[in-house]
Amino acid sequence: MQKKLKILTFSLLLIPAFVFSEEKDKSKDNSPPTPSEHVTTAAPFTITVELDGFFSPTKEHQISLTPEAWPDMTIVKAMEHGQKVNKGDKLVTLETKKLEEAIEQAEKAAPAASLAHEILESELGSLEKSTPMLIENTKRSKSVADEQWEYYNKIGHGEAKRATELSLHFAQQSYDYSKEEYEQLLKMYEADDLTEETEEIILKRAKNSFERASESLRLSKMRIDRELKITLPEQLAANKSLHEMAQITHADAMINLPRALQQKQFALKKARLDRTKASEKLDQMKQDLKKIGGVTAPVNGTLFYGICKAGKWITSAAIAKKLIPGGKLAPHEVFITVVESGPLELIATVPEGKLANLNEGIDATIVPISNPSLKLNAKIEKVNRTPGAFSLTSSIQNDTPNILPGMAAKLKVVAANYEKAITVPNNLIEDESVWVMVNEEKINKKIKTGPSNGKVTVILEGLGEGEKVVSK
Repeated sequence: MQKKLKILTFSLLLIPAFVFSEEKDKSKDNSPPTPSEHVTTAAPFTITVELDGFFSPTKEHQISLTPEAWPDMTIVKAMEHGQKVNKGDKLVTLETKKLEEAIEQAEKAAPAASLAHEILESELGSLEKSTPMLIENTKRSKSVADEQWEYYNKIGHGEAKRATELSLHFAQQSYDYSKEEYEQLLKMYEADDLTEETEEIILKRAKNSFERASESLRLSKMRIDRELKITLPEQLAANKSLHEMAQITHADAMINLPRALQQKQFALKKARLDRTKASEKLDQMKQDLKKIGGVTAPVNGTLFYGICKAGKWITSAAIAKKLIPGGKLAPHEVFITVVESGPLELIATVPEGKLANLNEGIDATIVPISNPSLKLNAKIEKVNRTPGAFSLTSSIQNDTPNILPGMAAKLKVVAANYEKAITVPNNLIEDESVWVMVNEEKINKKIKTGPSNGKVTVILEGLGEGEKVVSK
């Protein structure tokens, strides 16, 4: 009888009653048990997971500004973080004086820009008509210059030189005639019997004529020598230079006249683009003024600074520094979130080791840190198993008075609860099978496993009570 009592006591000592919780895990060694054998028995088995989480809104409206042309958004005043608002309430007041002045300047500049554009259009129209004519005139001028140079080079210069030389010849002839006449008169008057007075008059006239012819010949020689040595060569060089300049002018005109026309066309295109951009910018600034001047609440609710992510107001501290007089907002930055009154949800971070025991649809209990006596019924709606972002989202079945997004809470999930369950140490399970000792012989049995607390696993199928599971 005593021997049977000892065996019964030993068996009772082997009956496991597992209750897994986060608090117990912290006080126990987490190293897995390594028994070499285990006798199965049915006993209560519970897995409780406790997580830290934050209340998060289910209906929120994020407020940001996306100005198109005016990035300067300076705060004049803003509502307080956590303040109740009604639809249409002005959430922030922004400085708009500079924007209004820029709009006024743009409106005043628009007529001048339009007039300048019209002038460009008129100039281009005239240039499009005159350029072909100028090109033809340039060609014609070149043709005339070519003809003039060819004539002067082949004929004109030679004729000018010949005329100069002939003028010397004619001056020489005039001198010779005057000299001969004078000398003949001297001889004649010496032989005749004319009065002395008549003789003197005729001889004096002949002498004067001879002297004039002599001086004219001297001057002609000087002039003709200069013309032959200086004037005519200079005229030849000048005509050659004029011809060369005409060639250059023609070449430049043939290049620059079309370019000037093209440049004017480009200038008109740019003016059109600038006018379009200026008009668009003016419209954008007017739209920006409406945006900046009318930041109002889209719904009734509570105003919070920044953006809420996973139940945490991750940017509220940084935004609070901007929502002061003189602070500046950045484009596309969510600076206010208006949360509608209504149900909240809880978002909790999940350690990787606890993911296996959490699934959608499991009931849970939430205890707010701000009110430990309040217990809220919840249900797991989503489990995020993305590496680096393990978390869960749970809906809340009760009303949540005095609970606001961003408040902390404890989430308790009963992941498994069996009144009677057969469990086996994890180290004795391999590939959904275990080794069982039957009549002193090891037999491999296929099993179907259930939840595990990290040390033992529930066996759903394949083992009964009283079986001896051993290591391989």
